Amino acid sequence: MRDGALGLAAASRSCGINAQVLPMQDEKDLEWGRKYTSSRECFPMICTTGSFIKKLMEPGIDPKKVSFFMPDHNGPCRFGQYNRFQRILFNRLGFEDVSIVAPSNDNSYAGLSGGYGNRFRIAAVRGIVSIDLLRKLQLETRPYELVKGDTDRIYKDYLNAIVKSIEEGSGTTAEVLHQAALAFQAIPRSNGSRKPVIAVVGEIFMRDNAFCSGFVADRLEALGAEVLMSPFREWITYSTYRYWRDSVWKGDRKGLRKAGLQKFFTNILYHQLDKAIDGMADMDKEVELQEMLEYCGPYIHRDYDGDPALNLGNCVHLVEQGVSGIANILPFTCMPGTVVTSLSSAFRKDHDNIPWVNIAYDGQEDTGIETRLQAFIYQAKEYAERKGLTKTAEAMVH
Repeated sequence: MRDGALGLAAASRSCGINAQVLPMQDEKDLEWGRKYTSSRECFPMICTTGSFIKKLMEPGIDPKKVSFFMPDHNGPCRFGQYNRFQRILFNRLGFEDVSIVAPSNDNSYAGLSGGYGNRFRIAAVRGIVSIDLLRKLQLETRPYELVKGDTDRIYKDYLNAIVKSIEEGSGTTAEVLHQAALAFQAIPRSNGSRKPVIAVVGEIFMRDNAFCSGFVADRLEALGAEVLMSPFREWITYSTYRYWRDSVWKGDRKGLRKAGLQKFFTNILYHQLDKAIDGMADMDKEVELQEMLEYCGPYIHRDYDGDPALNLGNCVHLVEQGVSGIANILPFTCMPGTVVTSLSSAFRKDHDNIPWVNIAYDGQEDTGIETRLQAFIYQAKEYAERKGLTKTAEAMVH
């Protein structure tokens, strides 16, 4: 799931845990995944299962020294069943000694700390959020670069620097991020009209895994858009909120205290990292969780757990802040994703027919997707012109 996973692994290594990030999926992963599933499961489960099996089949792997990270989930989504299915599958394949690390959102993934408590959590939040912001800088700069490749080079250099900072305790992460923002500012860029900004939203794994979404962000950019990806931090914040809310419902005073402390200290970390790029990124399009939960009301109840409330609430805010189109990414047959898709027509009518495209992926390349994306970007450009959203790139990026 995006490069933020590198930050999570670095936080683990800072606590003495040998954590590595599996490579982005490819066709081989899908072959392994489909071999051991019925292909009717969620696409992310097929992808992740394939990655795990491919790793276990590598020569020299000692199952007793392997653990896979697959979080648990409590809510209206099959995600919570992934680690259970994979446990059964590993056992059937003779990999009983392989363990699965499955912290739950019931307690805001407190089990992630592995005994290292706040030290790990602080490093993990700094790693994930700083890489979120680094990608934001990348996406806001790359469509306007004069020398192709400059932006990706700076991104890669500072991604490595952030990972190193997290491994060393994360004390310098904000400063590294600030230096990254200055480096992006120095990239020569065009001063023409701003391209239509397309918000990529949807199921969190699909939108954040380039292979599993058919490289939709790159394709939108190639068609003349500036892409805005929903940040992973929203899920961190939302997990803490759910922990607090559920503790209220249960009358769990200890849970309330822990959730309150998580929220307080996480917000401090967010503020430190946001301040590092202050004035050098379009932060108006970042939305707070409480706003999402208020804005989603006309379409879905705020207590519907999972992506839909965040997705729809976020979209309301983004339309108000001047995006020119919304690309909703979901796995084929995803129930929460289907809920959002079913509400997208009503959303468009309420927001002056803003261009909106729903794309359900199952790993099969659909030749019709490119045509749909071309039509979608054409509509987005017209919408941007009609709404006066084509301010100069220089004014908007800086």
